Amino acid sequence: MTDDRPARRFELSTRDPDVARRAISEACGEHRPHFRGTRRDFHFAWRGVQAGPLGLIRAAHSMDARAEAGPYSDFLAMHVVRGRFRFVDGDEELLLPAGGVGRYPLRRSVLYWTDSVATTVRLPMELVAHVAAGRVEAAPHTFRFLALAPVSPAMARAWAHLSAFLYRMSATGDDSLDQPLVQVSLADLTAATALTAFPNTTMTSSYVPQPRRVAPSVVRRAQAYLDEHAAEPVTVAQVASACGVGPRGLQAAFQRHLGYSPLTYLRRVRLARAHRELLAAESGGGETVAGIARRWGWTSPGRFAAAYREAYGRPPHETLRD
Repeated sequence: MTDDRPARRFELSTRDPDVARRAISEACGEHRPHFRGTRRDFHFAWRGVQAGPLGLIRAAHSMDARAEAGPYSDFLAMHVVRGRFRFVDGDEELLLPAGGVGRYPLRRSVLYWTDSVATTVRLPMELVAHVAAGRVEAAPHTFRFLALAPVSPAMARAWAHLSAFLYRMSATGDDSLDQPLVQVSLADLTAATALTAFPNTTMTSSYVPQPRRVAPSVVRRAQAYLDEHAAEPVTVAQVASACGVGPRGLQAAFQRHLGYSPLTYLRRVRLARAHRELLAAESGGGETVAGIARRWGWTSPGRFAAAYREAYGRPPHETLRD
């Protein structure tokens, strides 16, 4: 699942409760928020981005509120930066103080919040289910999340760190989130973290069969596929499907025959393509190391520079300058 359009950014600051209600409903689906307090004290602000399949909203609200919300077809998870939230989903209730992390209920539920700042991350459930299916080779339609709270405090912290990282990326003024390779990389990272952080059916499989052995010729076909499609958003599931094997089988075959994963091979191919562009760029022609790195899916200039130096023995800016 990919979307090659540039990231869509939006921002709102208002003291009008009606404007805030409409904005919440338009962005988050059907909501019926009720605000407590005087209109004079009301202030609502948010900043958001939709980068391919990945959505993020940082919202700040000065008052107490109650909202009937959902049902949601997407995966949504919240990191509370200030204030507190409470989710009530039937018999399940989750209280999130400042620093807390929780998943939105999928069913119609009731949300409460108090003088809050929170970051919500959103992904299509279909994408999460396909990433999950690649882990256990189960049909995507059998995948389910099982609880609202993370599996442990450590996993709550992992999600909070990811949420903060995504927010920082959304707040930068560069074009990183416009790059298709960056969009799919961040969406896959978010889906993988969600599967690790929140209870789900991939954690309850009592037995996961070993993948069938894959011949070296299939690994070579997979390498050729990755070479051909390196400039596109590519997932292991897509490569495996093109080669007629399962994702886990392909992963195991790469490890057995090459000693690394398909995505490691893809990163090496993309690094080589970035190296080629650095060599071809004309001095003073407007190309930058950061721009080339983003085009080839590197979200961190520092990590790109470290990988480049390890592969080519020099920093990338020296290649660009020569």
